[in-house]
Amino acid sequence: MEPYATVVISYRDPGLLTGVLARLGAQNVPPALVVVVDNGGDLPADVVETSPLAQSTVLVRRPENPGYGAAVNVARALVVQRGIGRLLVLTHDAVFGPDLGTGLGGALDDDGTGAVGPLLHWVSDPSRVFTAGGRLTRGGRAWNTVVPRSVTEPYPVDWLDGAIVMYSVAALDRIGWLDEAYFLYFEDVDTSWRLRQAGFQVAVAPAVVAQQQPGAHPMRLGIRNMTLFARKARLPLVPHLGAVSRRTAEEAVYRVLHRRSPDVLDAWRGWREGRRGITGRPV
Repeated sequence: MEPYATVVISYRDPGLLTGVLARLGAQNVPPALVVVVDNGGDLPADVVETSPLAQSTVLVRRPENPGYGAAVNVARALVVQRGIGRLLVLTHDAVFGPDLGTGLGGALDDDGTGAVGPLLHWVSDPSRVFTAGGRLTRGGRAWNTVVPRSVTEPYPVDWLDGAIVMYSVAALDRIGWLDEAYFLYFEDVDTSWRLRQAGFQVAVAPAVVAQQQPGAHPMRLGIRNMTLFARKARLPLVPHLGAVSRRTAEEAVYRVLHRRSPDVLDAWRGWREGRRGITGRPV
């Protein structure tokens, strides 16, 4: 198998990171390089120093938390310098077995594949599928499908969840790596979309099963990033407005049913910021 590097994005939970590093050390084929990006800036050094792959691990501290995309891009110079052709991206809450690297790496062997991800289940309910691949609508609405295809071979999808994904470094080089304009979600949608625009396939390897516990994200940032993507992809305005309105309404109803105030104003603020091209961490 071709050597691969791993970048792990950590944010203020050393216990979760310890688990990820232990699972990387138990891989059938361990990564040749591990890059831990500490986006909180407060990670105890001994978490890395005592990990199974400590000798091949680089710790990079980013206390200003520039986001997911910037954290992944930290690995760019390191993998290019070492001539490593594959990059496994993990968030610190990823749970996976010892065949993750070989399983995703084998699927990435297919010509024209730029990124591949596993079948993701919930950590809190391992029998329940979280994502069997992402769908992207004409208006820019992105969601996870939860019913896997009845196949065992990798199959194409619109986008892959960024919690666990292996990229071809050559493919990332072709598209200029991840767009750092987004903050909190949608970077994975954008990256998959650009890979497909460049002629690469984005696929789920259903034989590889992993777990993650997704968290909620603020309405303002969700709508802002969705709108930033729509501007970038030059999506038609009417379908995009319909997609934003539907998402806002659905989430508002959900909040009301759970006795919380609807955040319609935050959705408006996010859409306005996206239309104005405002990026990065919100003030």
